[in-house]
Amino acid sequence: MGLAPVGIVSLTMARRLDAKRWQPLALMPLLFATQQALEGVVWLLLDSPAPSSGLHWVSLAYLGFAFALWPVWIPWCALRLAAGHLALWQRLLFRSLWGLGALLGASLWLPLLFDTGLINPIVRIGSIDYQAKPPLTALNEHLAITLLYALIICLPLLLHPYRRLRLLGVALAVSFAVSQLAFQHAFTSVWCYFGALISVLLLWIIRDVSALTAWP
Repeated sequence: MGLAPVGIVSLTMARRLDAKRWQPLALMPLLFATQQALEGVVWLLLDSPAPSSGLHWVSLAYLGFAFALWPVWIPWCALRLAAGHLALWQRLLFRSLWGLGALLGASLWLPLLFDTGLINPIVRIGSIDYQAKPPLTALNEHLAITLLYALIICLPLLLHPYRRLRLLGVALAVSFAVSQLAFQHAFTSVWCYFGALISVLLLWIIRDVSALTAWP
């Protein structure tokens, strides 16, 4: 829960600067703190000698952030922050990625909500492998879906007119590559963990008025 103070500070900074359009992005550390707290509970339940039905529901809540929230939240934040600073093709692309994120997120997470047999979290090589198997991944295109997921999240930041958000996008893209190459057995858990750490950059991104108004 160490990210919670970071989220409170970043949100307070955005409010103090009367930067309402930045407030959803400033919430990211708090959201990541909640997600990581859920994974902490998953760890505790996995370590428990007695099986618990709560393991499924806590895992489902964690995957709700990973599968459903982030592919929608991040493109929406990027689009909201770039209002008035995007070319037509960029605006169309950002909106398309936002919509695609909603479709992908729903396709990945909603089946898990209605079929308890699609999640089976285990500890694998020191990380949690949720073994989530929504029907979409049964198409034997798991890598393509993972790459699409990463593009939906990273591309709006990498193409953003605001330089500091582009750097945030680079950090997320690099962490995606590391997670995919070195931690494929627990990709979801590891990339979300890296994302939580990277969200600390928001303190630098929204630290003062000049940072909020500089559009190179």
